[in-house]
Amino acid sequence: MYLPLFLVAAAVVGACMVFGYSQALVGLTLMAVGVLGLIMFLSTRGMVKRPGESGTVIEERHYMGIGERDDRRYRGL
Repeated sequence: MYLPLFLVAAAVVGACMVFGYSQALVGLTLMAVGVLGLIMFLSTRGMVKRPGESGTVIEERHYMGIGERDDRRYRGL
């Protein structure tokens, strides 16, 4: 659960160890890690439909009644 926070902290500490500590460096590192995380989140499999994937069910209705066309009173026909 806290793994992304540890990775961000590790990136900031590593950048500070390499380039020296400054507020600008911490801000730029946090911004770069945030943009990288956003790009990785948007590139996950659930965001883009691949060829061959099935469609999405938007709405499913169930009509109650005995007859075959008993749903007329629910649809306003």
